Amino acid sequence: MRDRSIGFRLAAWYFLVFACGLGAFSVGAWFAMRASLYHAIDDELRDRVGGVATFMNLQIASLSVPEIRDEFREHSVLGPGGDLFQVCDGRGQWLYRSVPLENENVPIELPDRLTQPRFENMQLQQHLLRFYSQRIVVDGKPYSVQVASLMNEGLEALERFKLMLLLAAPLLLIAASVGGYWLSTRALAPVDEISRAAQRIGIENLADRLEVPHTGDQLQRLSETLNATFARLEASVLRMKQFTADASHELRAPISLIRTTAEVAIQRDRTAPEYREALTEILEESERTSQVVDSLMLLARADSGKETLEYGPADACAVVRGAIEQGEKLARSHSIEFRGRIPSGSISIHADSDALRRAVLIVIDNAVKYTPSGGAVMVELADEGGFAVVSVTDTGIGIAKEDIAHVFDRFWRADKARSREQSGVGLGLSIAKWIAEAHQGSLAVESVAGRGSVFRLRVPLYVTAAVTTTHGPT
Repeated sequence: MRDRSIGFRLAAWYFLVFACGLGAFSVGAWFAMRASLYHAIDDELRDRVGGVATFMNLQIASLSVPEIRDEFREHSVLGPGGDLFQVCDGRGQWLYRSVPLENENVPIELPDRLTQPRFENMQLQQHLLRFYSQRIVVDGKPYSVQVASLMNEGLEALERFKLMLLLAAPLLLIAASVGGYWLSTRALAPVDEISRAAQRIGIENLADRLEVPHTGDQLQRLSETLNATFARLEASVLRMKQFTADASHELRAPISLIRTTAEVAIQRDRTAPEYREALTEILEESERTSQVVDSLMLLARADSGKETLEYGPADACAVVRGAIEQGEKLARSHSIEFRGRIPSGSISIHADSDALRRAVLIVIDNAVKYTPSGGAVMVELADEGGFAVVSVTDTGIGIAKEDIAHVFDRFWRADKARSREQSGVGLGLSIAKWIAEAHQGSLAVESVAGRGSVFRLRVPLYVTAAVTTTHGPT
């Protein structure tokens, strides 16, 4: 069954459900007809007993037993039930007994024992009869009245109805199954078309999209979902291609420099200071290349969900204070005024202290790099609306309005920043943003070109529910 098509399985389930429903309906209909037949016969038998009782109330006081028998015989012939009833008194004396019942010696309960009306079936000479016995009182005396009705015609009707159900049910099942399969294949035809269209979309044409039927049903939602998936795949592939191209570009330059320096150094014999100078250049470029590779590995692990942070209770003031101490050294080496403003108390957060300190230091380092000598960098920490907010303000070159949306993209650097020798490779802010988001926080920037920038890193204050492992952003 699992290897069959959805249309076949739907038709099979439809067949099973319809078969169960039709079977239950057929059984129910047969029992309902049988109950209706018995109900009609029982009502007729009650009416006949009522007729006998009425006749006896009118005639029994003025007639002798032979006359009563004659009247009964006449009544039985003219009555609605025909000549199938018998009556006896309390002593067991028969007032009347139909010939068929007398010939078969059908028993009857005496009035004293017949306390409740009773229905029963009895086979007489290959005929099934329905009997009804009731106790009546006439002129103060009890009598037992028993009437009967032939069931043959009713049972034959039941058999015909049963045969009709047995013949019609398979035909209905076959017709319903064929119709169900046709409807299922027709209903699933658009799904097959969507499947074929989706198969035509590959890595070389991810920009193609499925045609969306505006039907407002599951087919429209399926098409829209697949298109959204293809859009995410296209964006991911484009980012991967760009990431690969940028990484290759950033690694090509230092590797080329290392190779060139080494080749020049070994072309002829040199003095020890010259060799030292060449090795120093190679070491500096190697360290820079190692930093790029380490950053790439960190972001790759974050993207795959394998990079985890170790969380615990921490003091945001201590974390930022440690970053400020390192930031002051950076600012001093660039002749930049550096100030820090931290509350005297403590601000409790749940964080990975080392990772958060690294994020703050990345933002400080970015501010120092893009602030000219003589400028200023200000670091502030405050408790705002349930968040510990670290603000890093600089008087540097700023960011153009159209470039702000790309500040946190990997390997992105503004043109002005590209000309600076210590501008980095454009991965620091991406790492800082990931660290902030891993702490359920955020990193945002406000900037005006030529007037400086303000970076704000927000981390939620300490709460009892703590996250133990956080994966990188997609």
